[in-house]
Amino acid sequence: MTARRTLVAVAVFAVVVLGGCVAVSPPADDPDPETLFEAGFVHGDDLEAVSGEVTTEVIDGDRTISETVRVVERPYVDYRETVLETDDPYRQAGDVYVSNASVSWWYSPDSQWATYYEPDDSYENEAVRSDRADRAAELREWYDLDYQGTETIADRETYVLEVEARDEAVEEGLSVLVGDTEFVYALETVDREDDLDVLERIVWIDAEYEYPIKERLVYEGPDGDRYEMTERFESVSFEEDVDDETFAFEPPENVTVESS
Repeated sequence: MTARRTLVAVAVFAVVVLGGCVAVSPPADDPDPETLFEAGFVHGDDLEAVSGEVTTEVIDGDRTISETVRVVERPYVDYRETVLETDDPYRQAGDVYVSNASVSWWYSPDSQWATYYEPDDSYENEAVRSDRADRAAELREWYDLDYQGTETIADRETYVLEVEARDEAVEEGLSVLVGDTEFVYALETVDREDDLDVLERIVWIDAEYEYPIKERLVYEGPDGDRYEMTERFESVSFEEDVDDETFAFEPPENVTVESS
């Protein structure tokens, strides 16, 4: 997704800020934290498709940006997102992003503008899955993991995992896992070359399908300013399959179309 200069680069998915403390119940048999961490990248074998509404909220002092989108995904290359409501001045309700193995589309009905990107080679689902597994193994060495118990999110039982960066770890931007894709957020006041100090990172993983449905980050920029980001599925459905047409896009007539 193209980055946009606002409080965050808008590849925004989902968020709701936590209010107060949440009671977390420990299960009888604790899952392995390393397995949960990997599940943020590679999900359960029974997962065929997921859909729902995701809200993202970013708090920067007294400023808040919130956006809710409708997502449909078939891991690991098919994805569709429609903006339902947003505070971001660079986005409008109705904006659409669609991606499949051979092409990605961005469409804004208000501006009557669409752009697409075609990779040189089509993405193969198993190849992407393998790359994500390798990435999880690489990043695992950067973090200490702490299993926190279970919590219900969007009527789903989830495992709660606290992820703490080790001293030698370097954060460039912020990679978030909710929505199955790592989206990098860049703060308006932080240069992309600057490091971000993540003070707190918690991920909620669906217990049945090993899929991240909530994530919360508290981080500090190089100037010492503190920020909070939370992404969360407000509703989620794990489906047997989704029609291929869901991940296809044909721009309407009289729309300006550009390639990127």
